[in-house]
This record gives sequence, C-alpha cells and structure tokens, in this order.
Amino acid sequence: MSSVFYPADQFLYEDGSRGRDVLTNFFGDAELKALMSDGYNAYVFIGDELKTDRYKDTDHQVCLVHVRAKFVKARMEGGDKRADVFLENINLLFRFEREYDREMLTGVERTRRRQGLPTMEAMINLRANLLRELKSEEEQKSCYMREALNYLHKFWNEAFTYIKDGRYPISNNLAERAVRPFTTKRKNSLHFGSDEGAEIAAVYHSIISTVKLQGRSAWDYLGKFFTGIFNGCRDFLSLTPQNIDLAVCQ
Repeated sequence: MSSVFYPADQFLYEDGSRGRDVLTNFFGDAELKALMSDGYNAYVFIGDELKTDRYKDTDHQVCLVHVRAKFVKARMEGGDKRADVFLENINLLFRFEREYDREMLTGVERTRRRQGLPTMEAMINLRANLLRELKSEEEQKSCYMREALNYLHKFWNEAFTYIKDGRYPISNNLAERAVRPFTTKRKNSLHFGSDEGAEIAAVYHSIISTVKLQGRSAWDYLGKFFTGIFNGCRDFLSLTPQNIDLAVCQ
C-alpha cells in the first residue's frame, strides 16, 4: 500500500505571542525530521545549546533566501560591492536547484547532486570569502555588510543542512508566499480587533492556503464544504481538502 503526501499550510495564533512556547506547544509530541526557519531567537533553540532531548535528532535549517536577502541589502542599501561574490555563489546554488527541478530528480538523486563538486566549490568560495571578510577592518564595512556576514557565520551549518537530504528545501519560499496574503489582509484590516478574530483568521487562512497549495480551487472547495455541512455531514475528516470528494453525507 503506497502513501500519498498532501502538502498543507497551518497558521496558528496563541495570545499574540511569538515566544518559544508557541512553537513547542504546536509540535507537541511530534518527532521532527527537520525544521526550517529564519534566525529568529525563538526558533534557533532547535539547533543551539538549549536543544532538548526531544529534538536532538532534528535537523534545523535556516532559509538560504534569508541569507541572500541580507547580502542584497548590503549591496543595494549599503553600497558594498564585496557582497557581490557572496550573491554570485548563493545564486549559483539556487540555479542548481532549478536545474534539479527541471530534471525532476528523485530525493536520492538530488542528494547526490547536491553533494557533488559544483556545490562544494560554491560553498568553499563562500566560506573562504566569509572568513576573509570577518578578519578585515570593521570600519571598511557597512552595517548591512557586517550584519550579513555575522548572520551567515552564525548559521553556516543550518544554511547548508539542505545538502544532507534531497527532500529538504533550500528555502522556505513556499511558506513565505503563503504568509504574504495573510499579512496583507491583517494590515488592510487594521489588525483583527481581538484574539478571537485572530484565531478565526488563522483557521480560515490555514484552510484556504492548504487548498491552493494542493492545486485546488478555494471557491470550489468552500462550495462543496458548506453543501456537505448543510446536508448534515459531520464526518469532518472527509471534508478536509484532500478528502472532500470522498465525503459521505447522511
């Protein structure tokens, strides 16, 4: 019997907090193969000295797009041309990933390619330039360049954890794109007015984003969902996006 993976987005809201407890409460007793985040302090405990026994085997990834964005800022706003060599090598790594996507490589094949000479050369170039720039005079760098260098240095291992497993993404762009409509709505609505409003919005956007992520029509899904509810269906598992066509209503 083969299993089918259905991607899903889930937003959560817990009393307006962005603290570590929100994350651990969400995980519960789940065993995590890997977790990707940016460098926000509430997330880095997966990979630092505060790592608990529960997550000792979890690979913590840091999104390489976030690393790249800091060097883009150093180049564009800080005017620091030394950011160019970092951007060239990071862009090269992303170009490799696009090639793997076009070739529709399996996870095993992608792992092998990621650990091949071209990737290693790009990483060696990045590391050599990073160490050289960290030793250079501070006054020669813009504050944006210092931030970018320190970020890459601090999260070097996490940024390149993706080469360990072809199933790991190189960035969390999918999550970022899913969050963007939610953030836009929050700003346009002048926030949600109450904790209850934020919780309802989180549930709504979790459903809609999951439907879209699975390549389905949100309007079609909502039509089928409410038709089932109005017809008395209370088999809620059958009303989830991946099972909606299997719903059996009494």
